[in-house]
Amino acid sequence: MYKLKQSLLIIGCLLILGGCATSQQKNNNETDSLSKSEDSRLVEAKQLYQLGREYYQKKEYAEAINVYEKSIELMPENYDAYNNLGVIYSILGEDELALHFIKEAIRLAPTLSYLHNNLGYSLLKQGYNSEAAGAFERALQLDPENSHARNNLRSAYKRMGCTPNEPCGQWQEPKQP
Repeated sequence: MYKLKQSLLIIGCLLILGGCATSQQKNNNETDSLSKSEDSRLVEAKQLYQLGREYYQKKEYAEAINVYEKSIELMPENYDAYNNLGVIYSILGEDELALHFIKEAIRLAPTLSYLHNNLGYSLLKQGYNSEAAGAFERALQLDPENSHARNNLRSAYKRMGCTPNEPCGQWQEPKQP
């Protein structure tokens, strides 16, 4: 009788452990499935981003905006899609939207010089010369070789009435989002 109880107890434990292993396998499969789903979303987001670039190059801005927005839905950390939306909205004269999207790109990737240059350009276009100069200065701090930022900074300082080749300390940091 004792051996029967002991055998049943061992069998019960094995069944429980087997169930746990099956459950664990199921969880691993679910994790793999989620991982594959995330991978496919990232691939789709990157494809949409590339399509947006193609539309942008053809000056098909409405289509580019549409696919960039879809790319961001799939990959919310896609700072380049935010940046490109900002550039397009700047071209279209939607200055507040341009600033919003470029600032969001900077929030996601604050160390990228070209994002600060684009912010400065958008601010300069709107007449915020000292803030634009601040954005260009930041772009140059991050990448001293950024020739676009250097040329844009000269334009901002000129608009501010600064003398060429002399320090112009009148710039301001751009307002944060």
